[in-house]
Amino acid sequence: MSWAVWITGLPGSGKSVIARAAAAAIRARGQDVSLVELDEMRRLVTPSPTYSDGERDLVYRGLVYVAATLVNAGAPVIIDATGHRREWRDLGRAVLPAFAEVQLHCPLDVCRDRERARVPGNAPVGIYAGAGRAGARVPGVDVPYEPAAMPELTIDTTRETASAAAARIADLAAKFPQPPRRAAMSHWAVWITGLPGSGKTTIATHVAEALRARGVAAHVLDFADVRDFLCHGAVTPLAEDIAHRVLIYAAKRLAEAGVAAIVDATAPARRWRDLARSLIERFAEVQLVCPESLCATRERAGRWRLVGCGEGVVARRTTTAPDVVVAYEHAVNPELTIYTHVEDRWSAVDSVLRLTARLQADEGVRLA
Repeated sequence: MSWAVWITGLPGSGKSVIARAAAAAIRARGQDVSLVELDEMRRLVTPSPTYSDGERDLVYRGLVYVAATLVNAGAPVIIDATGHRREWRDLGRAVLPAFAEVQLHCPLDVCRDRERARVPGNAPVGIYAGAGRAGARVPGVDVPYEPAAMPELTIDTTRETASAAAARIADLAAKFPQPPRRAAMSHWAVWITGLPGSGKTTIATHVAEALRARGVAAHVLDFADVRDFLCHGAVTPLAEDIAHRVLIYAAKRLAEAGVAAIVDATAPARRWRDLARSLIERFAEVQLVCPESLCATRERAGRWRLVGCGEGVVARRTTTAPDVVVAYEHAVNPELTIYTHVEDRWSAVDSVLRLTARLQADEGVRLA
């Protein structure tokens, strides 16, 4: 486990400059940290954003999911996001055991001036230019911005320099228990795909446990967990697409943080797996093949039950309804294909482990 610090404030208040300076200050003190910027994440998750209330809720819940994933994998996080609704930051506080909120204060007119003079980057251009017009959704103008009720740190960015603010944030972060530095870094991801009931969860869980036993930090990303966290209700086509894109972004950020990402997701549309391949430098796709009738039987029975596996491994979501996929597109050129109606569980796990060993060897890191 690790910690997260959320830097919030109006657009133009100085979040990105301060967040990047804080990350640099923390790294200068010898501590790893991942900077999660909403504007950068949004370019992947909603490439054609509408900024509707529903879309924003999905995106911000996705942001919290990514931060929680990194923290649970032992990677400290700085979040750079307006988060104009307090409930999104409160969600971060609720799911992150070590969390702090940094509230930036800056008058709206100063924020407008800064935003107009800002050089192009991840943030949208001309945020305030359309404010006040019909259909505009600019925080602090068209929709309310709700400041933190009890932030751990408050910074007036009209009085304090970015470097001074960064030092204060680094001091705040230093109060949290610091995770140990990892010796073996794993900058890669493996996506295990196949029909529901083909054995994805069982294989992903055992592969991750075997990697950890060998000293490799590994984390399983289960699409069902992402979907449930984001949607908390009916799943629309928009929500389905955003959830898959959040999953991809989480895998990318885990790999960049040196944690092996094991993705457990059917992802019936091939475009989602292809997008992950295009974004993650070291990426491998494992295609599970199983007769549809057998997969359906397994899925209805609660998937491959993890009985007699190691400590901490349990059958998951056995009380929920089985997943149903109407149209599934198999991988075109997977790095590995496993026929799970022929190959036993342990043989399948060994095959995936050999694939991960090749990915690890490409980085010059030897598995124990």
